[in-house]
Amino acid sequence: MALVVAGFLCFLGWCGSGLVPGERELRPPRAGIEIGSLYFVRERPTDDVSKPANLERLCTINLARYGVTPKPPQPVADIDLLGKLEVEGALSGLRTELASLGVSGSLNNFFEYKLTNVNRVDIDYVDAEKIFKERATREDCLNWRGNIEANKWGIYQIQSISIGDISFSRKREFGVAGDASAKLGTLEPKLKASIKRTTGAQFGGKGLVVTFSPIKRN
Repeated sequence: MALVVAGFLCFLGWCGSGLVPGERELRPPRAGIEIGSLYFVRERPTDDVSKPANLERLCTINLARYGVTPKPPQPVADIDLLGKLEVEGALSGLRTELASLGVSGSLNNFFEYKLTNVNRVDIDYVDAEKIFKERATREDCLNWRGNIEANKWGIYQIQSISIGDISFSRKREFGVAGDASAKLGTLEPKLKASIKRTTGAQFGGKGLVVTFSPIKRN
């Protein structure tokens, strides 16, 4: 059902301007996040997927050991990471600086920071439940869970991840005067520094996990 809803939203054109519906942004994006495995986040447990999270490993799951195979990758529209940062207000200072150059519009009109070649990979909820019931009571999971629950941090099992390639580029400028265009060039390193400070992300990389669907396990 989740994939049907996601496909419908992409048909409406919503996927390209935000994250994969039902998934939460991983900050910083990276490889190595495994479906079915348990992670924790230094936050109160929540079902809210609107805020970014940094996953920390709790205990790893070998899907083959439980007879679980992820579904074939499902292509997803490009994810506009820069647009999301602008909506969050994380780049408001740079937007003010952009206006001071005499250039109208958003940063997204002149720069592009996005995830391309995106594929969503998931397992059925029934399989996730099966794995959790059999694995969560093992000693390695129990030991860590005790420490994490003492801090009241959120424990999550990963049902899906979206993987792609991060790219940053400067867009072609239309209707921008030469002096303003030159000044936009000076804005680029400031924008990169702000993105790195906010997300911890790099500006290139292949096969990185940027979003995930968590099942709360507290």
